[in-house]
Amino acid sequence: MKQHISNSPQQTKNLAHKIAKKFETGEIIALSGDLGSGKTQFTKGLAEYYKIKNPITSPTFVVMKIYNIKNNKIINKLVHVDAYRLENSDEALAIGLEEYLTNKNCLVVIEWAEKIKDILPKKTIWVKFNYGEKENQRIIKTKKNLK
Repeated sequence: MKQHISNSPQQTKNLAHKIAKKFETGEIIALSGDLGSGKTQFTKGLAEYYKIKNPITSPTFVVMKIYNIKNNKIINKLVHVDAYRLENSDEALAIGLEEYLTNKNCLVVIEWAEKIKDILPKKTIWVKFNYGEKENQRIIKTKKNLK
């Protein structure tokens, strides 16, 4: 597990840029952490990296938002999911998430992913957000196959 320290929302976004540079195909990114711990900022960083112009907000009430990526030959969609309001994995499957989880051309980012971890593939990249000691500080841990 790799640990990163972020002292600002921009540093959290920069970490997302750094991670996105390594993607060769669509990936599944599982985000977990308390409210306000940086999950949406990280997703905004991914969107910046892929030059998505639409404002990125947590899809808490709509559960899933899909953004087109125009300037990448492999990844053509960012699928942003917020599992906070889901009761179980069946609800995630009912909204069509499985289609995106198996699509190599989609980058799937799931906030509150621990709620639906039983349907996530083993290759999922887990990113855990914790509050640091300073006001804006976050401790961000990344790991593949956290299941």
